[in-house]
Amino acid sequence: MKTTFKIIVIVLVAAFYGCQKSDVSPGVNGSISNDGVLTGTIVNDSNRIDSIKAYDNSSIILGKSAVSSSEKFSLVLTNPVLSRIGTAPSGVVVSDTTAIIGNMDEFEAYKGGIYTGNINKTNFNISDSTKAGESASQFIYSDRTFTIKGTEIHVDTYSNFKSNLKVNYSITFKKGWNETVLKVDSYSNTTIATTTVETYSNTVTSDLQWKYSPFNTYNFTIRAKTRGILGVARQRFLFQ
Repeated sequence: MKTTFKIIVIVLVAAFYGCQKSDVSPGVNGSISNDGVLTGTIVNDSNRIDSIKAYDNSSIILGKSAVSSSEKFSLVLTNPVLSRIGTAPSGVVVSDTTAIIGNMDEFEAYKGGIYTGNINKTNFNISDSTKAGESASQFIYSDRTFTIKGTEIHVDTYSNFKSNLKVNYSITFKKGWNETVLKVDSYSNTTIATTTVETYSNTVTSDLQWKYSPFNTYNFTIRAKTRGILGVARQRFLFQ
């Protein structure tokens, strides 16, 4: 589905060694520092991976890290490829449409140099069905402070199937890296339509955890879902 805005997902911060910061601290930047410091613990890996790589949406590596036997990682993200955020859809106000932004698009997992899947910061498993309450972190770099506020209504029709989407935006970006959260407020699915209400905000909740998704599960989910929380299965972005 093509919307006026795209979106992204994932990341955690603090100090892996040295000064410590909660993995789930709420606020504008949540669990990633403005300068891209990112650490975390994968809660369901069972040592199936030994390294990870972060990519932007131009397939450029932003950072990489070994994954320890206790499933911890630590890296610093470099700046991604940046583009102007552009014009907001009807009902949404961007305080500075000249803002230049970029994103961490994907976190790939490897074992012995072989790609095995992806990690995402969520409160659900990627193979789960879409339902209300599901949330996922998304990570965006901005060259300045600005806000996105308002509500977007979007309807797509595929043959005899309709996708109804309502997105509420309440995001404040600071200069540097920011963590935002996509939350599914409600979701329904019939044989002729899906109806989804989502919220994008800076609210990082304590139930968000780094989770590993094996290659086959990850790709099946991408193909199977039309919208809703599919946005967490592969990080997307806020600009056209």
